[in-house]
Amino acid sequence: MIHTGVKPYCCSVCGKRFNQTSILKVHLRIHTGERPYSCDVCGKTFNQKSILNVHKKTHSLERPYACDVCGKRFFQKASMEAHVIWHTGENLPAPGKCLMFDEPAFYKCETCGKAFQFRSRLLRHMIIHTGVKPFSCHVCGKRFNQKSILIVHQRIHTGERPYPCDVCGKRFNQKSILNGHKKTHSLERPYACDVCGKRFFQKASMEAHVIWHTGENLPAPGKCLIKYKLRTEYKCETCGKVFQFRSRLLRHMIIHTGVKPFSCHVCGKRFNQKSILIVHQRIHTGERPYSCDVCGKRFNQKSILNVHKRIHTGERPYCCETCGKTFTQKSILNGHKIIHTSERPYSCKACGKSLRSHSSLSVHMKTHFKAASFFG
Repeated sequence: MIHTGVKPYCCSVCGKRFNQTSILKVHLRIHTGERPYSCDVCGKTFNQKSILNVHKKTHSLERPYACDVCGKRFFQKASMEAHVIWHTGENLPAPGKCLMFDEPAFYKCETCGKAFQFRSRLLRHMIIHTGVKPFSCHVCGKRFNQKSILIVHQRIHTGERPYPCDVCGKRFNQKSILNGHKKTHSLERPYACDVCGKRFFQKASMEAHVIWHTGENLPAPGKCLIKYKLRTEYKCETCGKVFQFRSRLLRHMIIHTGVKPFSCHVCGKRFNQKSILIVHQRIHTGERPYSCDVCGKRFNQKSILNVHKRIHTGERPYCCETCGKTFTQKSILNGHKIIHTSERPYSCKACGKSLRSHSSLSVHMKTHFKAASFFG
């Protein structure tokens, strides 16, 4: 059955097909949340016996596989092999190129149970479990476990967008995001809302839209819609953004539907998420729940507190690739970059003078106010 490609067993929940009834039974536990295998040391439960067996090794001090370079020990040979590859700087084969023959075999990760068609893909995946991140961005210092991911990341700093849309000419830094964008030019929208009839080209967009019709609250971030947290990813087909949980993807999809069901009772401003409304309302209430443990200054958003803390730590993670100057915020770096160009996007409405930054424009405008008060 494995070699014929026939998959006669179908999941009644999601429609996925399998070539063995035993594999289907294991798969169904994803939907039911059943975890029949329990660790007798810590009590953690699992949906597969093989994953339990691997987990048990984490309680054991035995790590029989040692790295010849640094001596670090592993309880899986595959983990050690993946670790050694990053020591040597050897590039893993590109996805899809097998280290052996291109046979329809499966290579399984003994840590999390994920299966791969090619051994090369398994080795790339194993880096996640070793924690090794040998590839570093020379601009911001962020580290990655694959060179290909580093290359994509560096486009944030360079502004490179090598993938153009052949319909409108808009450019993107990832091919997957371009593919999602192309669907916006298509008139085909197969998914319809049963309430208002609005149509969508993604099922996830339609599901997110329907939730706001019913007034049902989305699960809080981090709480999966299914009971078992899968080691998988949920990708937005519109912009390419990836989420660990389907609930987070649905929350994100509201951005693309344009629905804003949450309204501020003070100023009437509308929002697409209740959490954003709550943060906004702190402007009116003056609430500042986040406190700096160094100087005691308080903030209404945790993200603003995190930026503030860099004053005390001296951290300046954003670096100008032209002059090397560093900044605490990406927005300040973007404003600084204009200095190195001839661009002057901010124009004075009084005299027409163009300036490089909004702050420069504000300073310039004061000269008009002073002149007006002097003569008036």
